[in-house]
Amino acid sequence: MLDFFFYVLLVGCFLFFVLPVSLLLHVNRPQVGAPINAEICLGLYRSCMGIALQIRDGKPYVCVVLFNRAIPHLSLRLSTEKKTTHSAPSEAEVPTQDQSISPSHSRPPSEPLKPKNELKAMDWIRIGLPPTLRFLKRFPKVFSLYYVLVRGHFGLEDPMQTGTLYGYQRALLALPFKRLRLELVPNFCSQGFIGQARIAIGIHVGTLLLIALGFALHAGLRYVQTRYTSRPLRFF
Repeated sequence: MLDFFFYVLLVGCFLFFVLPVSLLLHVNRPQVGAPINAEICLGLYRSCMGIALQIRDGKPYVCVVLFNRAIPHLSLRLSTEKKTTHSAPSEAEVPTQDQSISPSHSRPPSEPLKPKNELKAMDWIRIGLPPTLRFLKRFPKVFSLYYVLVRGHFGLEDPMQTGTLYGYQRALLALPFKRLRLELVPNFCSQGFIGQARIAIGIHVGTLLLIALGFALHAGLRYVQTRYTSRPLRFF
């Protein structure tokens, strides 16, 4: 029985590092003047299985997500009330008048020993700059955008501005960007926004670990070369 759970845990860890972890941000407003409902979902491979943090009517909830759907029956409300307790001070904490403070006879702390070959600020810049630039160059590979969806009705104070914004929307839809979905209907009579907005992002944990490991090895080798060899170190 223990072997079965061990293999299940091993397969789960393998899928966690191989399959992308999806991050979903969802904002919903059912009507004008109503509170905004928000949801942050973190799941495995496009939210096939995961958890979600929801804010409904100003109250936070945690629920289970299965196949990109939050299960309302498996939700837990988070308590935001804080209980304050006033505890009386103990007798040991209350100082007495007869109690005198004895002067400390401890020796002053000695200064730490400095290494013989202390690195300067320019040396640290030479060590960390190339690995950091390489890390930042590869960091966008960790994320992948699934889609951006904005759907609903909107209206501005000036009807002319509402029509102009709707024209910008039609121009954006003409671009060859299939992951952007805009389904906004202009409302020239009232002001406000009614609808929802969703952003789905994929996070590749395995790629992030490989990039972080490469950064650590690169920075470590440059540190060893600077500290223990006389070979000059270049910026790049």
